[in-house]
This record gives sequence, structure tokens and C-alpha cells, in this order.
Amino acid sequence: ERQERDLEDNNYFVDADGNSYKAYSLAWRYLGMFIDCSSGDDDNNNSGDDDASGSYCTRKVLWAAYHDPGYKGGSIGEYSFYHGGRWDAKTCRAQRGWPFTRCQRMNCHEAKTSFELVGVFKETDGLVDWTEQLFKHQGYCLWGADVEEEGQSSDSQDGNDNESGDYNFMENVRQSLITACTALDGFVDADGSAIYVDTKPLPGGDMTYGLYSDAYCMTEASGLTWSDYLKASGAGDDDESDYSSASSLNRWNDLLSDYKVCQPCRAYSRVRSNEGGSNSGDSGSGSGDEDEEWGEDDGEGSNEQWGFDCNDDAGYQNCNQCYKFESQTDMEVASTADLEAATKQGTILAIKLADGTKYGKGQYRAPGHVRHVLKKTAVYLSSATVLVGLVFVYVRYLRKERRRVNNDELKDGLTVATAAPGNDDEDNWFGGATTKFSNFVYGTHDDELRTTDVHVAAGEGAVVDVGEKAAMLAMIQERDAKLSQQEELIEQLKNQIESYKTNQETESTNTS
Repeated sequence: ERQERDLEDNNYFVDADGNSYKAYSLAWRYLGMFIDCSSGDDDNNNSGDDDASGSYCTRKVLWAAYHDPGYKGGSIGEYSFYHGGRWDAKTCRAQRGWPFTRCQRMNCHEAKTSFELVGVFKETDGLVDWTEQLFKHQGYCLWGADVEEEGQSSDSQDGNDNESGDYNFMENVRQSLITACTALDGFVDADGSAIYVDTKPLPGGDMTYGLYSDAYCMTEASGLTWSDYLKASGAGDDDESDYSSASSLNRWNDLLSDYKVCQPCRAYSRVRSNEGGSNSGDSGSGSGDEDEEWGEDDGEGSNEQWGFDCNDDAGYQNCNQCYKFESQTDMEVASTADLEAATKQGTILAIKLADGTKYGKGQYRAPGHVRHVLKKTAVYLSSATVLVGLVFVYVRYLRKERRRVNNDELKDGLTVATAAPGNDDEDNWFGGATTKFSNFVYGTHDDELRTTDVHVAAGEGAVVDVGEKAAMLAMIQERDAKLSQQEELIEQLKNQIESYKTNQETESTNTS
């Protein structure tokens, strides 16, 4: 049964059972958009068609919130973040006591994660309000605009008065977003009928603009794309019209993908702005524990205890982004019907509910992930090949030589000296020469004790006892048994390595 969940204040997420979660233990990720044709409110339909039947379709955003049950109060310093195709742990290294402190990967976007799902939510007004809240708070710091204004370096393209920077670019595109089904002036289909445009959700959480043949943007115009309209209007791909070009929408999708990766609800900066202080953590006490006093500040948090403070474009410090979604947008709990519709349309990323039910398709893979996996696999395969080669050389040559040397030493120890022959043992007289023979019978002709490849050295004045021969034979047999066991273990190791190599190659192929 679906449970209502709400943000009681900016520090705590509270579910229907009254369970609350501290802000730094919370994370979220963007799932994508879907088209909802079941709504009964046509505020978002500005087609202006008075004869419309009242049926229309709105574009809605889906996102999910998660909780880390193992959170210890370390705020941002307790997590490493996936960025640029790898895990970045510089936030963890800022903690006192590193590397003996907790450093949890913020990986709620992965299929196997220790984060627990709190809820799935939808923004009913589409992208405009939702991205406004995202960009001016968490986006401002995640894209590095905060540190650029401080004169520090970041890995974004932002800078003062730099309109091509990531943050400024996204904000400019956001302000020109198409918010509802809109007729395109002067653009008609082959029959002379009007063509309409609205946001079109794409697989993997991406979006573009779609062209439609009806005033409710339910039926796509056959054979027409957004690029066709741009060419017909003379805008091409240079953002010369009032709308974004195809290349701008591609860049929009790439940058918005930063939020398909698990992000903390509490905004932070990737660049350490200070060394932290006594007034740090969630409560300002320096302990990292949270209290409710910050709920009066409309989402603002105290100093981050390790110095990764986000001073955003709206003037807030370490704002709770999840709280801003709840309080400043038309956020609702997503229903089962919403998730089923989005899954059928194939436009949202995969998500697994607490009861095991799965919706959507595909786990997000950041750019460079496949290359990173292939490189890592290649290194492993090279190491495994070297290991197999060493095992082969050891089995084929070294162990064989070791066994030959040991056999020679044991054989040399089995020596029998000669004595003057009597009448009954002429067969045991060897004429003073050193002789090597097989199946030597010691004692009378009726004795059954035999050995193989025994050296008999004449004239050394010592006689080997039968018991000593038996002990040496037992040693040979025991050693051979141990060697056989070791060879079986080596063969098992080779098989396991080959099996692992096969699994790695299969995983790399599937990832590609």
C-alpha cells in the first residue's frame, strides 16, 4: 500500500509512520519525465482551442528520495560522490581521523545500493518550476558557479559573466522552455493543418521538443521533428529563434544527467571553501547532529563541518534541495498509475520499490563509465593472464624438476653393501661393481619386499636395514600424494580464473 510522505521541515523527511530522517542522511535522484493524459485540470493547456473536448496531456517530472540507514553524523564528509566516470572521495579525506572514518558511496542510482527508498514524487507543472528550484540552489554549486565567483577553479565552464558556462547556460535554456502545448506560427503540415509543439520525454530521462498534429499534443505529427521546424524557420541550429536548438537540448540533457546520479538532499560544494569550524554540521554544534531550529530558515542549513559549503544563487547556505522541491513546487507523491504509465512510455530510469516491484528501464551510466569498466577489466585480465602463466611454468617445469631432484636424493639413500658370497646366496654377489637394477629382492628368495630403481654400491661396508627401506618408500608415497593434492588445487585455481575472466568479458559486453 502506498504511503504518503512529507517534509515536516527542511531538516527531516517524515513518512506516514512518523519515521524521520536527518537531511544529510537523505539523497535523491532524477528519474525522468512522462506524459500524463489522465489529469482533470487544464491549466497547463494553452492551446486556445475553445472547441476542445477537455482531454489533454501534461508533462510531469519524477524523482526519488532515499535514506542512508548507516549515517553517523559526518555530513558531506561521510560520502564519496560519483563524478566524471569515477568515485571522488576528497570529501571523505577532509574528515579528522581519515582513513579510519566512514566513507560511504552515495550510490542510490545503482541497482545494488545500501540506501533505502523513502518515496517517489512527481512535479505536476513540468520542468520550469522544478528546474528553477534545482538550478538556483544545488545546481549553482554542483556546476561550480559558486567557486568561480570566489575566484577559485572548478571543473565546470562557469565564470563571471560567462553566458556559455554550465550554470548560466542551463538557466538561459530554462527560461525559454516550452511550458505547454503551443501552436507554431506559420508552420503547417502537408495538408495545411496547424502543428503544435510541447516537451517530449525521451528514454533514459532525457527530453526534446516534439511536434504534434492536435491542440493537446497527444498525437505526434508524422515525419516531422524539432530540427525540421528550426530549418523551416531559418533558425538552423544556432539558437536564433525564440526556442532552443537541437544541440542546446542535447547539452541540456547531458548536464541534467548530473542529477540522474545520486545526490545529497543537502546542497554542497565540490570545492572546499574553508577548513570547517566549531559551528558546523547540521545543528551548528560541530557534532554533526541535527535539530529543528533551522526549519525556520526556509531550507537553509548551518556551516558544513568540513568546509564544503554551498552558497547558492538565491543567497542560501547549504540549502535542503528536497525541502525546496516540497515547499516551492507542486510536488505530489507518485502513484502506481504514474509509474506504470512512465514505464510503458519507456522514458524513466529503473527504480525498485521497497516491496520489490520494479519500474522503468536502465540504470544510469555516466559518460566515461564504459571506458572505465573496460580499462579496469583489461588490467584484471592482464594480471590474471600473468598469474595463469606463472602457475603453468611452476607446474610444467619447476615442480617437475623439484620432483626429479627429490627422487634422485631418495634413491641415493637406498644403498646396500656387498659381502662375501656364501653357498646359498651366490645370486646376491655383484662382483664389487656399483649396479642399478629393478625389482631387487632382499634376503632369501622367499622374501616379498621389493623396491624400484635401487642403487647398490659395492665395497662401502654398510648394509641398509629393511625397515629403513620401507620408511623411505613410505616417504615417497606420502610426498607423491601431497603433490597430487597440490596439483588438483592449482587446476581448480586455473578453472576459477578462467570462469572469472569469462564473467568479466560478459559483463563488459552487456555494459557496452
